Amino acid sequence: MLLTLDRSSRVPVREQIRLEIAQRIRSGLLKPGQRLPSVRVLAETLHISLVTAHQVYKALDREGLTLTRQGKGSFVRETAVLSAEAAAADPYDWQLSVPDSLPRASFWSQSAVRLPPHILDLATAAIHCSLLPLELIQASFRQVLEHSPQSLGCYSSFAGDEQFRQVLTAYLQQQGITVQPHQLLVTNGTQQGIDLFARTFLGPGEIIAVETPCFSGAIDAFRLARATLQQVSVDRDGIRVDLLEDLAATTKVKAVYTVPTGQNPTGAVMSLGRRQDLLQFARTNNILILEDEPHREIELGRKDLPPPLKALDTTGHVVYLKGFSKFLFPGLRLGLLAADGSIFNRLLAAKSITDLGSPLWLQTALIPFFSNPLLPKYLDQLNSVLASRRQLTIRLLDRLLDRRIIRPRHFAGIHLWLSLPGNVNTDYLIPEAHHRGIHFLPGSIFYAGEPATNHLRICWTNLADADLPRALKILCALLNEALEPA
Repeated sequence: MLLTLDRSSRVPVREQIRLEIAQRIRSGLLKPGQRLPSVRVLAETLHISLVTAHQVYKALDREGLTLTRQGKGSFVRETAVLSAEAAAADPYDWQLSVPDSLPRASFWSQSAVRLPPHILDLATAAIHCSLLPLELIQASFRQVLEHSPQSLGCYSSFAGDEQFRQVLTAYLQQQGITVQPHQLLVTNGTQQGIDLFARTFLGPGEIIAVETPCFSGAIDAFRLARATLQQVSVDRDGIRVDLLEDLAATTKVKAVYTVPTGQNPTGAVMSLGRRQDLLQFARTNNILILEDEPHREIELGRKDLPPPLKALDTTGHVVYLKGFSKFLFPGLRLGLLAADGSIFNRLLAAKSITDLGSPLWLQTALIPFFSNPLLPKYLDQLNSVLASRRQLTIRLLDRLLDRRIIRPRHFAGIHLWLSLPGNVNTDYLIPEAHHRGIHFLPGSIFYAGEPATNHLRICWTNLADADLPRALKILCALLNEALEPA
């Protein structure tokens, strides 16, 4: 295992090692029953003492993540722990000697696509296929096949098709973001935008402040870049700028990652005043803001929704990301990135290295789609349906959940963050949830550092109308049973 240690950090080296190994176990990179490096190998590899290595494994044992057997080694714990003999007979055991640079992969480990199809998915942040504008996209596909078949035989430019970026420019202007096509970069979904930002601007040890809790896919990307993540709390008005100012007074913060509209996973909406404070903080300290905004299209009925940070940005501090998956088609995996000046040029260079450009045919097919006058009508209808689903979800949870389980009273987006008493670890509820036929995301994957394990996130838009109430009732029963008697 290749672990990244900061020996100048206030966090003891022993705790850094324990946390990195724990994150690999929780995210599935280290499999149940897998043998860990011996105490001696761990000490030699990381240049630590044997005592420190022993202490790391003892701490992991106490957490219930590993099982150490005297004279036989330490193994990743599972419900039915493999015998040491069986682990030793693993023909792939030698692969542990091959170092990797993957610090964690929580988004991958908790993906519902790895589960049997009968599991009711309360985890995936997507719109159910029955709600998607299939007729609109079918018409666009037919049009491009008839009039632009040559797009199947051509590469896209690195930034994206010029005409498609013009259409996206007009679309963003409707949301108050004034950009030109040369400021837009077509991405393979929002996650690629996050990855491009991390590859370009975050070197090993450089500091990015992230919301806490935070979108796990972003944490994974930043940690893969070997950046140092500093957790900053979120309240109902978004990321705490006062804490950011305290952090910047003692450390060199290079960037801030935020989902200001329907924060993932809490659903918080950053107030206008907080947005202005965050922009002023960035200007004062020459800090980049990576704004991730996937939910605005499904909050059209809210008159109090502040404009995007990018719409308020006059100095080019904000790199803006928008994916189309949350209100259109997850299977298309297209999104956009908007930035200014040399920041954009450097991101474009990274994009050219990464994949040589996003699929031209899909971009060409979406030109008539985004130009279709029926698109606003579809979005209005979608908002109406989702409003009804949200109300149904809230009613069921309020009626069925034990009052000790807390949910936010004000939230946006398609996620719902539930908080249980501190003695309940939602990681341990996953096997029973699968046994009962549902899946949710445990809260631990949304933390860049030591996780809080008494939370979970559900998504109420990814199931069929008949399945949503059934899944919520199973969830409520499971969570209520996990509580100690009142």
